[in-house]
Formats: sequence, C-alpha cells, structure tokens
Amino acid sequence: MGRASVSISKGYWLLSKQHKVIVGLIIFYLSNVSFAETSDPCEQNILAVFRRPTVITSACTTPRGKYTFEGGLEYLEFTNKSNGFMFPQSKVRMGLPGRNEFTVVFPNENTNTKMASGLSATQLSFKHNIFYNEHWNTAIRGMYIPASGSKIYGTAHDGYALNGVLAYRINSFNASVMLSYSSYSTSASMGGKRYNTVSPDALIGWEAKQWLQLYAEVYGQINAGPKQGPAYNMDTGLLFLLS
Repeated sequence: MGRASVSISKGYWLLSKQHKVIVGLIIFYLSNVSFAETSDPCEQNILAVFRRPTVITSACTTPRGKYTFEGGLEYLEFTNKSNGFMFPQSKVRMGLPGRNEFTVVFPNENTNTKMASGLSATQLSFKHNIFYNEHWNTAIRGMYIPASGSKIYGTAHDGYALNGVLAYRINSFNASVMLSYSSYSTSASMGGKRYNTVSPDALIGWEAKQWLQLYAEVYGQINAGPKQGPAYNMDTGLLFLLS
C-alpha cells in the first residue's frame, strides 16, 4: 500500500500543467462541497453499493468492518472475428473506518480463439465517501495498477487513475456521473507505451423493486490509446439481488 501512495504522487508530478488543473479541480470540488448529513443511503439499499458490471463506480463504500466478494464470466466478440472469455473477474472490497474502502481486483484469465491465453493486470484502489444526504452522495477514488499480468493482456508499466463520483437519487430513480484522469501503459506485446486520458461517464438507473435495478450507461475516453483519438460506448442491463 505504501508503494501505491508514493507512485500516485510521482505520477501526479509527471502530468502536464493542463492535466494537473483537471485533477486539482476534481479534488477541490469534491472536498469543499458540504451537505447536512442524514442516515447513510448506502446502508438502506445494498444495490446502491454495487455498480457491476458497469464501468462507473458507486459513490457508496462498503460499510465499516464488512467485506464484499464478486466474481463473473464475460463473453467477448472482437472486430477480427475472434471471440473469447474473461474470468473469474474476482474482486474483494473491504470497508474501513471513516467511510473508506480498499479494493483488490485480481487478475483475469483471458482467452481468445486467435491469440494465446493470459492474465490481465492486478488493480488496487482506495475510495473515500466524502459526503451524503437524502439525495446526494459523492466520493473520490485513487487506483494503482502495478506492472503485472501476461505479455499480451497485462500492463508493462505501472498505471494510475483518479476518479471523482457524484450521485443523485430521488424516489426510485438514480443518476451518477464520474470524471476520471488516468495514466495507463499498454502491454509488453504492444510496446509498453504510456498514454494519458480523461474519461467521462454517466449512468441512470431505475429501482423497479428493492431486489431489481435497471440501468443505462454512456462512457468514453478522450484518448483510447497511444496516438489514438476519442472513443465512446454504451451499455445497459439489470442488477438482480438474489438474497
């Protein structure tokens, strides 16, 4: 964990002046907004804690002293007419004092009908729930991606990301926005090239039942890769609470 904090600081000072301003505005805004606190909305609805399988993260943190374990299987089809799976998508989230959360995303096994199989990189993140009230909730998250994984699916150098999340809920409807600044590295097979990107993300959801939530999400990147332009995507689906 100590290595993560040092690396994030080092990554910040390597940013350009324009990118430092963006990161600074995210931190300043989220740390200076204050609302009268009410009962924690994250403890009232367990579905509010999760944002799987969306790209956006929830503004909620895992309650103090509790843990969540996640896993999954994803089937992928690629533009080169190949297909494959990504599994087990295992994640452990640990609730810490002060509305904080530490998360470990373990490597995934990636298969492809036209390429060799291999592991993705590990991810470590720390999230702090800054404030909440009856309708609003906001958080900030720092993520560290150590150089790890296989030559094809891993990352050749350390990566970093800073996310600011703002959520709004009224009755059974909710909306979240996330703005991220990230510094990534491609895999060793892709030359280990570094690129920086700003990623906007927006999600709307409808809680049809206490155990069922439908959502739609739009997300993108200003730079999709080294020397690449912007890319955007959309997904929709549902979260179903079994127990």
